[in-house]
Amino acid sequence: MPGDSYNSPVVTMMALSEDVFEPNQKPKRPRKLRRNVELPAVAILGDGSVASVTVLNLSYDGCRIKSALALLPGVQFTLSVLGLGKMPANVRWYTDGVAGLSFRPEPIEPAAETPRQHKRVSLKAQILVRRSGRKNYFVQTSNVSPSGCRVEFVDRPSVGERHWVKFDGLDVLEAEVRWVERFSAGVKFIRPIYPAVFELLLARLR
Repeated sequence: MPGDSYNSPVVTMMALSEDVFEPNQKPKRPRKLRRNVELPAVAILGDGSVASVTVLNLSYDGCRIKSALALLPGVQFTLSVLGLGKMPANVRWYTDGVAGLSFRPEPIEPAAETPRQHKRVSLKAQILVRRSGRKNYFVQTSNVSPSGCRVEFVDRPSVGERHWVKFDGLDVLEAEVRWVERFSAGVKFIRPIYPAVFELLLARLR
């Protein structure tokens, strides 16, 4: 929170001359960002029927599953991963018992504003950050949640400023600076990380 104090920002700055990502630019090799897993799951179809599936890999915006039930491209259903939660999914392709899914954004329902949507987890990890018009550089985060994180910046940012944050293994996340305290700042992800993906991210960072 803004009240915490630090003697100096713990930052490892590594400006990259190549691979500068833009707001709407996808990673050059997105398949490498997917984490190979083998998780039991259930596909809950629109008519209420269910089918057992296995999640083979998982990323911020999609996954690959093994399914005995033929799934036509364009079919929408809810994917429930055992112990990790539910995600709305859309079938992109299906062949030989394997389907590629993209996660559909959930509709935003009006709700009373609260200071934080998710509990933040304390941990130290390096992440890649880009400010508009500048190159990428590595900084340190000291806590993270599905909806945001605390970042130690090289240059003090401004409240409301947009940044693009990159965790190892995830796609680029657009974020907005919500508060600033010296060189520390809290950023909120414009699109929160799905709970199941967030649990895998924590396992990787710890």
